[in-house]
Amino acid sequence: MSYCLPLFLLLLLFVLCSSGAEVVTIDVHAAKNLIQTYHNYLDVRTVEEFLKGHVDAANIFNVPYILDTPKGKVKNPNFLKDVSFVFNKEDHIIVGCQIGERSQSATSDLLAEGFKNVKDMRGGYVEWVRNKLPVIHKWRKNNYNKI
Repeated sequence: MSYCLPLFLLLLLFVLCSSGAEVVTIDVHAAKNLIQTYHNYLDVRTVEEFLKGHVDAANIFNVPYILDTPKGKVKNPNFLKDVSFVFNKEDHIIVGCQIGERSQSATSDLLAEGFKNVKDMRGGYVEWVRNKLPVIHKWRKNNYNKI
């Protein structure tokens, strides 16, 4: 009897911790193929990074995951709200950043928020460019949608 309660609590903790969806990471070529089938591309880099160059995608949106502030870099407190304004939880979304770190965290947050079809793009924009995939180097109104 004395082992039942700790065992139950351990099992409950395991179930609660493992109930979140696992981040699915795809390479840039798979991302390109999905983008060509009109999947949405969510660029989570800063606006400044985005404007220097970004993935060439028909449905691209920039919602920064990290913000530069006078006190340093901080997680965007409105990230989930802003993404929810642009996308439905059933939309197919590929998340990318500069090298793949922010996008993995952003994808995890989106999955935890209930987004169902979200994939992280491994290597980010750097890997996209390294593979000579199509990019936009200048801001064009019809290629940039910011909240």
